[in-house]
Amino acid sequence: MNEKWLFRKELNFRDLGGLPTKDGKKVKAGYFYRSSGLYLLNEQEKHELTQMGIRAVLDLRTKQEIQRKPDPDLPGIKMLQHSGVVSKGGEDIDFSPKGMMKTGKDAAEQKAKLTAYYQEMPFGNQAFQVLFDEIKAGDVTILFHCATGKDRTGVAAMLLLLALGCDDETVFQDYIYSNECRKPFIDGSMKGHKEQIAKNPELQELLQMKDGVSEKIGRDVIANIHHRYPDLNEFFEKEYGLSRKDLQDLKDKYTE
Repeated sequence: MNEKWLFRKELNFRDLGGLPTKDGKKVKAGYFYRSSGLYLLNEQEKHELTQMGIRAVLDLRTKQEIQRKPDPDLPGIKMLQHSGVVSKGGEDIDFSPKGMMKTGKDAAEQKAKLTAYYQEMPFGNQAFQVLFDEIKAGDVTILFHCATGKDRTGVAAMLLLLALGCDDETVFQDYIYSNECRKPFIDGSMKGHKEQIAKNPELQELLQMKDGVSEKIGRDVIANIHHRYPDLNEFFEKEYGLSRKDLQDLKDKYTE
């Protein structure tokens, strides 16, 4: 995996540039960034961020998360907010680590709910529509983030990389690289919950989902797209209004 993380590694702040595409090219560097919450940046990192030529930031967190920990003011940068996960009933789902631990009555129920949310996240997601609309309109360089830069951000990056022509394995490896960036948090959770895990093995995978990402879910998200659609052209056209020409234009502009 090409190490593209920026600033402190645990921030999971990465440039998608350099990742290979199926036609032998690479995603151009300096156009698409993914990150955890920008409220975690120190003063030096915030200053450096303003010097990176970023034109827009898309915050994928819920309104509740943003109210608790708002992004810092970034002069000259368009700040967009749209929750990356919305339940069928229209209520925002709290995907923060704390909120995820509260979901459901027990670990098995939590895991089942979270898995279901992941499976639906790539389809007709209004936040991801905002992302593609901004990119199509030329509002790049763009940074998109959630709380920890792994779940909502991870699936958004999956779709963007697929649109740019990366193969499934490249997309998957970028997704699970969050586990490398967040290894101290994952290890800490596992160590701190040894007794609970021994009594309830389901908790181990839930903790992995809370502090890192699940490899199985990452594979399943990609597989679910291919299961529902015969090809990616149809997926992007039906779910995000991107025509074959739009996709080719993105590849022409942002790969080399």
